[in-house]
Amino acid sequence: MGTNRNITIALALGVGGALFTSCGDDTETLSKPEFVEQANAICRTANDEIEVAFDAVWEGLEDLDVDDPANEGVIFVRYAEAASQLGTVWNQTSDDIRELAEPDEDHDLIETLLDDMDAAVDNFVETTAAADGDQAAMQAIDGETEDPFDELDQRARDYGLTVCGEAD
Repeated sequence: MGTNRNITIALALGVGGALFTSCGDDTETLSKPEFVEQANAICRTANDEIEVAFDAVWEGLEDLDVDDPANEGVIFVRYAEAASQLGTVWNQTSDDIRELAEPDEDHDLIETLLDDMDAAVDNFVETTAAADGDQAAMQAIDGETEDPFDELDQRARDYGLTVCGEAD
């Protein structure tokens, strides 16, 4: 498990996830450039928080042999803790973006992306929160299985949410 993969997962979840929202109760909608600018600012803040949480996974483990299977449990438990924090950050990020009044013509697109990201984040948090040494869960975290956020992040970038759909 490399540090780059940790950051990739964190950014994919928190960063990519911040985009996917439905419109708030505001009566005046934003233009697409205004919406993109404000959503990316929200994602930038979330990215910083998520990076701190996933950097903490490795604190004090500088000399840990990550290739030793006996050490996978320690890392997995720390990932579970970071994932829990990620869930909290994502929920706030999602709420903040939901308060933005996206362009009317993009409402369905944004709502669909939000729903998809919510489901992916929930699944990731549930999987890692188990912290029971489940090999499939550890492989997913370690990047040995397909990253469910790759496609979602690409959709975010395609819309213009480059910070929200930031790739490592």
